Amino acid sequence: MRRILALGLVLGFAAGVLAAADAVSDATRAELNRERRRLSADLKSLADVTHRLETAATQLAGAARAMADAATRGDSADDLSRRDEAVSDAEQDVRALLERRRILADRVIERRRTIASLESDLSGRKVVDALSGRWSVLIDPGEQKGVFNLTLNGTLVSGEYTLEGGASGSLRGTLVNDRLRLERVDSRLGFSAIYYGRLVRDAATVSGTWETTTFATGSPESGTWKAVREEDKEDNP
Repeated sequence: MRRILALGLVLGFAAGVLAAADAVSDATRAELNRERRRLSADLKSLADVTHRLETAATQLAGAARAMADAATRGDSADDLSRRDEAVSDAEQDVRALLERRRILADRVIERRRTIASLESDLSGRKVVDALSGRWSVLIDPGEQKGVFNLTLNGTLVSGEYTLEGGASGSLRGTLVNDRLRLERVDSRLGFSAIYYGRLVRDAATVSGTWETTTFATGSPESGTWKAVREEDKEDNP
């Protein structure tokens, strides 16, 4: 009878472990699908921005050529001024599109890394957990302090946060190698910001940039942030 009970306990425990593993695998597959959809959207945006950049570069070359031709012809100062403004406007368009292209290209690279890591998770590769725990956070501009409580499952990150001023909510994202991406979901505003960071495992710190997803609020739309594990901070004052 005791052996039967013991066997039942072992089987029950094994079933629980398998169920937990299945839940993590399902979450990983769901995140992998989401990341593939994000990659598809970013690739389309990159192709669109590249086409617009090519057009803007052609317009800039044409405006610069027209300015040079007008100067050679001896056109009036007013006409030369108008043509020079057209060149400046075209330059601004090219610069803005170049920056947008760079951001999208970086994002595509990170998406590919995330997808590769998630696929490795599903194949059974173990990931060392240097992220789970409580982190003291400083967000700029404004030197806003707060706390992130994070949990790592494979490459999937979940957690909760509280900030000075009463803001609170949940966190979700991924950790791929040392690259952390967190989506901040405010308890009142909903999906409100994305945090990008680099995890320094030995020093137990994360630092990077953030950008808002809610505009026209009168608050900064981007900035920097840093997090320090509270345990390490207490051990090394």
